[in-house]
Amino acid sequence: MTLDLIVITTTFGAAFIHGVSGFGFALIAMPVLSGFTSIHVAAPLVALATLTNNTLLSIYYRQSFDLAIVTNLLLGSILGIPFGLLALRYVPEAWMLVTLGSVISAYAMYSLVRPHVNPISKSKAWAYGAGFLSGILNGSYNLPGPPIVVYGSSQLWPPEQFKGNLTAYFWANAMFAVIGHSVQHRYSESIIQQVAIAVPGLILGLSLGVLLSRLFDPAFFRKVVNGILTAIGVRLVILGFQP
Repeated sequence: MTLDLIVITTTFGAAFIHGVSGFGFALIAMPVLSGFTSIHVAAPLVALATLTNNTLLSIYYRQSFDLAIVTNLLLGSILGIPFGLLALRYVPEAWMLVTLGSVISAYAMYSLVRPHVNPISKSKAWAYGAGFLSGILNGSYNLPGPPIVVYGSSQLWPPEQFKGNLTAYFWANAMFAVIGHSVQHRYSESIIQQVAIAVPGLILGLSLGVLLSRLFDPAFFRKVVNGILTAIGVRLVILGFQP
């Protein structure tokens, strides 16, 4: 299988899952593409593809997010992203693979178990903290999701607001990540070409996911997705430990 076909297939599948569940594009695309290329290639590629994906969803959920909540999360994220970008530049790739795999596996297992999360304080400090952790993961792995999903679950937002807040937040983070990778000159001609090749399949996968989401049992589908994520995370950990 050629790299172009891997990129097309991965972004299509990740976009479809995101369209069904409301999140998960980078959680699927980043570990798969990192395994076939490298984190240093996958990170800028996924950042640009994620920006495209979240731009489309932001238009769809444009009336469903709370600007004040998203702003507080973003303030924390802005502080965290530079730390993630520095890690991507200076931390050995083997360590990055192990950390990425561990984060994905831990998040997937959390989602499978779905422990009851008690509502936490509405204090801005919690939002800043979740945003900061999310920013670090975004700058290094394009994975801002886990801290924000956990935080959002603890706030008991209504479903539409939950999706709207996450979409708006992820869109802004994708923009920050793309700018950060651009400043560090990570966008080669080949990466731009791969993103351009992937966009049609990405749009198709996202559209199908949104349209068909009502046909799936959400609980069962999420268990399948998180089972796959757990396997991917374990695979990345193994790759990181290989000589």
